[in-house]
Amino acid sequence: MNPLLRLWFAAAVVALSCAATAKAASAKVFPVIPEPQKIENRRGASLAPSALTHITVSGAEMPVLYGALDRLPQGKRAGAGVQLLIDSIASPESPEGYILDIDSKGATVRSRDAAGLFYGAMTLSQLIDDSNETASPLAPMHIEDFPVHPVRAVHFDSKHHLDRTEYYYRLIDRLASWKVNTVIWELEDKFQYTRRPECSAPNALSAQEMRAICDYAHERNIDINPLVQGLGHAGYILKHHWELRESPDSDWEFCPANDATYDLLFDLYTDALEAMPHGKYLHIGGDEITEIGIDERCRATGLTPFQLQMKWLQRVCDFAREHGRTPIFWDDMPLKYGDLWWVIHGGLSDAEVDANWHTDRLDEAIEMFPRDCVYMRWHYDDPTIYPHLKVLDWYKDKGLRVMGATAAADGGSPYMPRFGSKISHIHAFCRLANDYNLDEGIFATCWDDGSPHWETVQRGFAALGEYGWKPDGRDENDFREAFARNYFGLHDKGATAFIEDLENAANFFDGALIVDGRRNPAWQVRDYTLIDLPDPAKPGDWSKRHAARLDSARAQIDDCRRIATAITDARANALRNRYTLDIYQRNCELFAFPAQLLLALADVDSQADSASKDRLLALIDDFDALKADFIDTYGRTRFMTQPAGYVADMNHHKHLAALTPDAQWLFLYENACIDSIRKWLAEK
Repeated sequence: MNPLLRLWFAAAVVALSCAATAKAASAKVFPVIPEPQKIENRRGASLAPSALTHITVSGAEMPVLYGALDRLPQGKRAGAGVQLLIDSIASPESPEGYILDIDSKGATVRSRDAAGLFYGAMTLSQLIDDSNETASPLAPMHIEDFPVHPVRAVHFDSKHHLDRTEYYYRLIDRLASWKVNTVIWELEDKFQYTRRPECSAPNALSAQEMRAICDYAHERNIDINPLVQGLGHAGYILKHHWELRESPDSDWEFCPANDATYDLLFDLYTDALEAMPHGKYLHIGGDEITEIGIDERCRATGLTPFQLQMKWLQRVCDFAREHGRTPIFWDDMPLKYGDLWWVIHGGLSDAEVDANWHTDRLDEAIEMFPRDCVYMRWHYDDPTIYPHLKVLDWYKDKGLRVMGATAAADGGSPYMPRFGSKISHIHAFCRLANDYNLDEGIFATCWDDGSPHWETVQRGFAALGEYGWKPDGRDENDFREAFARNYFGLHDKGATAFIEDLENAANFFDGALIVDGRRNPAWQVRDYTLIDLPDPAKPGDWSKRHAARLDSARAQIDDCRRIATAITDARANALRNRYTLDIYQRNCELFAFPAQLLLALADVDSQADSASKDRLLALIDDFDALKADFIDTYGRTRFMTQPAGYVADMNHHKHLAALTPDAQWLFLYENACIDSIRKWLAEK
């Protein structure tokens, strides 16, 4: 590590090695994610995992096995064994439910269906891993388990970048271990459409690669479904097909009155469905429409923009149904048509919500809502707010099919999710989906707008698995401890508390070098103003004017040192998934840099000598090394540059991830500030 930027990190390692603090023992948490519905401890002798000699299956094919179970011989022999049995009268009745019994003679998993056998074996595998890690035998127990939500889905969003193919397989293995059973993959141009190849990026996944990933997932009880954006979010298509645009100035929306729109969309749908054959759904997007009904083709129909949208929705829903898929549609546009969106998101009091809540327009238009469509009710913050409950009441009253959509990563949080990995919001929406009997289940989006590395999203995905399976399960602090134990093999209480600390450090980092504008370099970037620089004619004035910011910078440095110590501690003790800790370390180093830069500027402001300027120059010179390490670590799974021949989008979102050829957009404000400082120093 470079001695200038990493000195504080090295100091953290030394402090760790010299510390003699005793580690607090972890509270007793059940190590399986998700926590089973019913766990009974029983009397009798325990079972050492080393005593298991074989595994057998009856009534089904042997499911995919993990860990110690996969290393057992699959034939009957003497000694303690594992039995997997299809039992038509097993309770619970869910095809994903199972019964697991463990005693000194072995372990038995019973289920009505192969999916239940897989999940029972997954629970047993996690218990064995934990038993081996803690050097304690398996206690005798009886588990009855089943999911509350039949669909427990997560989002793969590849519109801005692709990851290496092998990484998707690793993600699927993790999701399967947490009993997630559905993926909705937002493809955009990262899939090779054979019927419309111009809509694919040069580095897109081939149909064969996608089919292989989907088959692998299906074997692990996960079905992958395509999300092919349609009416809006169509830049990946309309930057090539200007003739289908609603507005010639934007590649955002199709013209819904043009039959050629549907010819193209249906070709993309067909390609995606052929490569993703196991899924139940076709997600057709349909959100965030800004301009339809303005061109002469739409005006000639005499229909309103909302009518045009719903005509489009009916037509693509008919396609989905004819091809054996259930269509899914983001629901924000009908709510905007009904003049309810601002009521839901306006921060109104309950009385103000009631005063402005009118569903007349939606009620009158209800016949335009396709009944075979699933309306994805997305809300990424607290879903229990009063207006959101009123929306769910309206859906329930109208008998429409609904899937709840929370977020493991929303579009507004660059580098990593915030709000405690969104665990509380995920938990609340899983409970709400149960209370409102949302039979289509629960979905956690993972938007790539802010480009968080997927390693930082894993805790949110695990929370979806946890609470999608058992909404009224353990409290969130116990879940955090279970995650540390399950994911990293860390058994000390609070071993991953640094994640919340790192989120707080990210919040200061977001605005450290600017005085207005948006920190998020990936989402709707607008004009911004960098912090001003010291005036040599007024020594000390700059530091006085920015005293509060400098105090925050000093606190940020202290926080990052403490976080670095915790990450180093975790890496020293983790049994797996150390790459996740590498990502957290790189984020920590980056989050510290603006604070270091501000304090170096303060030194120049107060001392105005050559030594302070030299230190400032050395710091900014070293930023290239920090960026190189950051890009290299992220690049172990992610492709960090656009391929040759990539055509940029041209719409109002202005996502830098889709507009720049390399990863420098990640450091937009740091690079700009450094350029400003170099020019300032040269002028002095």
